[in-house]
Amino acid sequence: MPVKISLLFILMMSLCASAQALERRYMASMDDSKWTLTGDSATLCRAEHPIPRFGRAVFTQEAGRGLRLELISRHPFKQGINVELRTETASWNTRETRAVLARFETSGRKSLFRIPASVAEQTFYELSRGFQPGFLFYEDNPVIASLSTVRFGEVEKEFNRCVGDLYDRNFDDVRISSIHFEPDNEFASIRQEETAFVRMLDYLQVDSAISEIVVTGHADSTGLACYNEGLSERRAWYVYDLLIARGLDSRLLRVDYAGEYKPSSKGSSNKSLAANRRVTVELRR
Repeated sequence: MPVKISLLFILMMSLCASAQALERRYMASMDDSKWTLTGDSATLCRAEHPIPRFGRAVFTQEAGRGLRLELISRHPFKQGINVELRTETASWNTRETRAVLARFETSGRKSLFRIPASVAEQTFYELSRGFQPGFLFYEDNPVIASLSTVRFGEVEKEFNRCVGDLYDRNFDDVRISSIHFEPDNEFASIRQEETAFVRMLDYLQVDSAISEIVVTGHADSTGLACYNEGLSERRAWYVYDLLIARGLDSRLLRVDYAGEYKPSSKGSSNKSLAANRRVTVELRR
């Protein structure tokens, strides 16, 4: 009987050893682990962590948005692979604990899956507490990509400082602004002038990545098309002068006009026509 038990024990240990041998774990060693602040501005904070032979993990927070986490791989993972995000105590901690934070499926793209902001925040918190989050891919041979907590504290403070200094609006919130006009008028009201571009102009003070500002004039569909084209052009140049007077660099500005051919609202109601008598200003990076 003892001999059978011993043989069974040896067999079980062999199976466990085989399973562990098939499992591939990617993780930076204590000596190689590093976290780097690669984005530090009023519009973007980014911290990156290389995972040797696998890829990298990236925490990002943009102005006016929540925390994001991306796992970017060098390996081509097909779409639909089940992935489990787990957190566990570091290997040098004798008291082992493990918890599942979330489950995903791979997207088939380089950025492997979309991670909700709440999960990104929890993962960041786990690292700050000295735990080790890892992504377990359930393929034929399981793959684990782990984030090392070593040296995370060195970048955590700087990342949090950057987040605290972020501007309160995102690029997408201010990317397009409009100013509206009365019928046949190429000049907006004083009230429109004072309020139309305030948020956009404030944002331009903190984002140096803006490469072009496109000013496009529009008209409604009343009257002749050729008249509306000229009216939309005059409106566009009026806004160009307005922006120059506000201190914008003329080298960034490009003027365009569309006449009545790109309405923002279809129909011939007074409300639709009023919406179409406009000049749009679009920021581009």
